[in-house]
Amino acid sequence: MYSDSDRVIALAGVFQAARLTRQLAGQADANREAMESSINSLFQGTPSSVPDVFGGIAGVEFGLHSMLNQLDSPQERDVDITRYAIGLLQLAKKLRADKERYTRLGKELDNLQTRVNAFNFESATRDAQLAGIYSEHISTMGPRIMVKGDARHLENTATASRIRSILLAGVRSGYLWYQIGGRRWHLLLYRKRIVTIGRKMLKQISEQREAHESV
Repeated sequence: MYSDSDRVIALAGVFQAARLTRQLAGQADANREAMESSINSLFQGTPSSVPDVFGGIAGVEFGLHSMLNQLDSPQERDVDITRYAIGLLQLAKKLRADKERYTRLGKELDNLQTRVNAFNFESATRDAQLAGIYSEHISTMGPRIMVKGDARHLENTATASRIRSILLAGVRSGYLWYQIGGRRWHLLLYRKRIVTIGRKMLKQISEQREAHESV
């Protein structure tokens, strides 16, 4: 059985991808640790738990902050991040309904992981291949996520690839959220519960970090 905490972690993964997309589109750079956590989640085919998808709950710390800003801090709310998150959840729901597409996507990610391990790809090469997978398997479903930002960055091939790879990770998190019982209406009816759990997780991450630093 999956818990509310598991679903909050998966949802935080969606908001993490949305916020990273916002950063990349606006400044061609984003939180590096959060990006690697999100990208690595694409290669966790058989995790033992939901936190393991992201290497532990600290892997979605950036997403937890973003999720709480969007759900519980009107002054911090960003319309584009909300739009990206909703778009990712829509795509994830469509992917869940298309088992054949999901199977093909999984095989491509498995094959890419094999190549990454064998040839020790640089991140730019890996992101370019992930972007291709996103374009082939996700963009073709629609509705396409229209990313707003600085045209100089959006037209840069490397930045565009990073954005698509992060969007792919966001769809993966959204798929996970639905898979373990998350539903769109939970964002309205269970918002306070989600916020409470998210804040507890951030406190736990902070306490773990402090304990590690004091050793």
